[in-house]
Amino acid sequence: MRVLALDTSTPTTTCALYDSDSGLVWEKAVPPPQKAGDVLPEALGDLEGVEAIAVGVGPGSFTGLRVGLAAAKALAYARRLPIAGASSLQALALDEPGLVHAATEARKGELFLQTFLGGQPQGSVRIVMAVDFTGPVLRGAPKAGNVARLCLARLLGADYDAQACFALAPDYVQGFPVKG
Repeated sequence: MRVLALDTSTPTTTCALYDSDSGLVWEKAVPPPQKAGDVLPEALGDLEGVEAIAVGVGPGSFTGLRVGLAAAKALAYARRLPIAGASSLQALALDEPGLVHAATEARKGELFLQTFLGGQPQGSVRIVMAVDFTGPVLRGAPKAGNVARLCLARLLGADYDAQACFALAPDYVQGFPVKG
């Protein structure tokens, strides 16, 4: 199965094509100040052969998540492809062995932070003040290829489901920052 994946939870948009048999076919990161809308058509290329859509659902940028989910849902709807979402923080930490704290920018010096062990979550997402958190933090743009890997089990053998497509929602994680 060929899965088109994207993550727009950070200022860097990532797109990938992942094949369930051979692994990552290609992956592209689009750093700011480029706009995802300006480069997505080029990054996505020819959609022939794409059999499913995977998208990072955050937490992350409010506008970025809305843009990414809208694009993914539109592609799934228009082409009648199954779609699934995955945690952007888990995609960021997936290839990291051992214990890591994955983080993306929240707002005004805050971070969305989640702890992972061998790529598996060890508790829920927290909002922390960046200056208050004392542990080492893994930051960056979640890889779209990892989003595809996280969604693959739910996509294999799945058919297009309009209800699932429209129900897919971003993880906005709201709350007040806690001490690190």
